[in-house]
Amino acid sequence: MLIAQKKRKENIAEYILYLYQVEDLIRAFHLDMNLINDKLVTKYQADKKTSEEISDWYENLVVMMEKEGIQKKGHLQFVTNLLGELNEFHLRLMETKADSIYISIYQAVAGLLNELKQKNPQATMDVQVAIDGIYGYLMLKIQQKEITDETAEAVKRLSHWLAHLSKLFRDYEKGDLEF
Repeated sequence: MLIAQKKRKENIAEYILYLYQVEDLIRAFHLDMNLINDKLVTKYQADKKTSEEISDWYENLVVMMEKEGIQKKGHLQFVTNLLGELNEFHLRLMETKADSIYISIYQAVAGLLNELKQKNPQATMDVQVAIDGIYGYLMLKIQQKEITDETAEAVKRLSHWLAHLSKLFRDYEKGDLEF
């Protein structure tokens, strides 16, 4: 919860990636709040009130995952909505040409995104393709699997694009960017 709040304010793409990880952690603990409290919430070493807030946050996510039927796979609806909102923002940036640097950064990854779309046909939005690709890369790193230099370079390029997009999104939310 604390990390999520900070990431939401600073970098929307990192926030979405973090939520992907939280969903997988909840699944790893079989949506069991006793395990989540024992293995996750206690690690925060927070005061009682903050620990209760963190536990409530996880419990709300568990309830949503159960209600949405995504106990085994998939993403929470609000995460999917955020992906859509960020992708709409991307499309608006492209349409209005509000930031020429953004357009050139996107054009540098457009071919890569098309390649990834062919490997992940369920992901139809550019932002989702990039975030799914980066999350897959992070999972490979956690599993200590071999990662090619080409893959690492592709993730670096995607991350650069998403970082710029997230900065513009933050500026837009603060009122510092208008179309």
